[in-house]
Amino acid sequence: MEETENLTHAWLKEGWNSYLDNFRQILPAVIAFHILATLPMLLIWKYFDNRWYAIPYELFIGAPLTIGMNLFFIGIARGGKAEYGDIFKGFFAFVNVIAVSIIFGIIVTGGFMMFIVPGLIWGVMYGFSQYAVLDRKTGIKESFVYSAAITYGFKDRLFFIFMLWAMIEVFTPGVIGARGGLMHPRLALDFKPWVIMAFVLKTFVFLPWLDMTMAKAYVWLVKNHEAGGNKREP
Repeated sequence: MEETENLTHAWLKEGWNSYLDNFRQILPAVIAFHILATLPMLLIWKYFDNRWYAIPYELFIGAPLTIGMNLFFIGIARGGKAEYGDIFKGFFAFVNVIAVSIIFGIIVTGGFMMFIVPGLIWGVMYGFSQYAVLDRKTGIKESFVYSAAITYGFKDRLFFIFMLWAMIEVFTPGVIGARGGLMHPRLALDFKPWVIMAFVLKTFVFLPWLDMTMAKAYVWLVKNHEAGGNKREP
């Protein structure tokens, strides 16, 4: 790994290289994740013609799968073989995983309601709570404490990565959308060719690359923290 001044570039570069090197393992995992986490949610949404009915599935099934995907990428980042079973390990720490997901969502949403910068800062500080809860088997509070500890002194190095992720999520046109009022959001699909292309690039290239980048950053920060290297704060 490069010197700390070049960590952002190093994480992005290593994330991209790992994504390419492990593409054959990552692609099936991403496809399986969306089949399990997204497709049933869309079917529920379509059937009831109201997204609120799909929220329980997103929370109780989607959240554990999402955190399980984090563990999948961590395994690759540590140089091991991809373990597809990791995707389901969020269900073995179900209560902690759901609680961490809800609390993190509230923290980031509250930050964005206070303008975008606080949301990103809090996202950087506590983002790895969703990694530690499975990887370190931490409790609910301990997951957030651990995330804050390993990112201490390195939030500036992580800020650009989180900003890039946020921009991709916000500005990439989506095949899946909603129409109607807040209490009755109906499913709206957009199959324009350029929208489909943007969706494919986002889903199978850019987000897996950033997931791999975040896993690389997490592994480095854990090692640095264990070595007593978290001594600076920008």
